[in-house]
Amino acid sequence: MAYRIIIDRDLCSGFGACADIDPGTFALGDDGIVVGLAETTDRAEALEAARACPMAAIRVVDEAGVAVP
Repeated sequence: MAYRIIIDRDLCSGFGACADIDPGTFALGDDGIVVGLAETTDRAEALEAARACPMAAIRVVDEAGVAVP
């Protein structure tokens, strides 16, 4: 299943847990704030990375737009 990644850059504090867990989907930009390397992914690591965000700056939704817990 493909998931859509939604990043709220205003909430991100640059901890980098997401990029550590899934460097194929997330990276820290030059400003220290997360950027998505893809708009959609099927990687289980992306879900884990979103859950690990201490600021809840990353949301993952399924193809129907329903938030994935």
